[in-house]
Amino acid sequence: DVQEGGGGGGGGGTLNNSINPYADQGYEEAEEEVETQEPAFPSTIPAGPSPPPMRSLHSLGMSDDLWRQHRQWQLESIRQLEPADPRHKAVPAPYCNAWPLDYEYEHQSSPRSSFGYPCATFQVVSREDGHLYCLRRFDNIKSVSQKIAAAVSEQWVGFEHPNVVALHTSFVAQRAVFFVHQYIPGVVRLRDRLMGSPVTEAVLWSAICQWTSVIRRVHQSRLAVRTLDARHILLQMDALRVRWYVNCVGVPDALEWEARKPLDALQLEDIRQLGRLILSLATGREITSSTDSSTIANCERFCLQNYSRELHNLTMTLIRSQNPPSIMDVCRTLTGRVWDEWEHTSLSLNRTERALGAEFESGR
Repeated sequence: DVQEGGGGGGGGGTLNNSINPYADQGYEEAEEEVETQEPAFPSTIPAGPSPPPMRSLHSLGMSDDLWRQHRQWQLESIRQLEPADPRHKAVPAPYCNAWPLDYEYEHQSSPRSSFGYPCATFQVVSREDGHLYCLRRFDNIKSVSQKIAAAVSEQWVGFEHPNVVALHTSFVAQRAVFFVHQYIPGVVRLRDRLMGSPVTEAVLWSAICQWTSVIRRVHQSRLAVRTLDARHILLQMDALRVRWYVNCVGVPDALEWEARKPLDALQLEDIRQLGRLILSLATGREITSSTDSSTIANCERFCLQNYSRELHNLTMTLIRSQNPPSIMDVCRTLTGRVWDEWEHTSLSLNRTERALGAEFESGR
């Protein structure tokens, strides 16, 4: 009796099913049911054989081409002459850290600019705000007074357009006239970059849209551009598009103040110069107001053979018409092309915003 009744407390006894809950057949079936039940939420753990590879900090930021581009711009911004270089004397006191930008005149004792006067161009830093600027010094100009320089500054300072190199100030000092413009890194002149090598029609229409936008905005402000030629057009290239800048605005207004023409005549010349600039970019040859008619005829033939009739007709109408269309008429002919340009601009902006977001997320 003791063996049968006390089996539950003895070490060698066998447990009775009546006091062993784990022996119940119903519990085992419920356990199997739980194991086969679908999970309430899907798993977020990767189902692959291994976790994704580790990424370097550099790969979390902007793309390599953008990084190299901005790195190059940064290196440009810190260039400066040696402290003992005599060219520091050509820079007025409000500016420092000068670096010469007119490489083509570097070996000339008295270099002349495209405006016909001795000129020196520097990248400088303003002592007042610490920003980079492009400073031009014109010597031996007696016709420009401080009053004329102030009048030109009043006209152009504050004028803003995404494709215009803005004028910051102009003044007379050291018996010279100075023009201080916005500094844009990574740009080259159209004459140096694309002359001699015709471009695709897509690049041409993009340039036309940007230049037309500049002329429209300038003419609406009761001004004239006057610097639409290959020597004063700058371009900045990235992976998606080419940005064009009109440089040196305000300079001819000051240098030719006493002999300036009526505004209507200057704006009409802007329209004709736009046609010459388009033909220059299309053919790879610099076309100016003094180019002979046989050269223009050869360039016209090249344009007709290699580009669309629409582009040819627009270009030659601007150049040869006795009564060229107004800038608003030109804008109306570019309606479809402007949408293409807007799309390319938006794609470039989206790429820049993604790079900026990546830099922010990586903590830099």
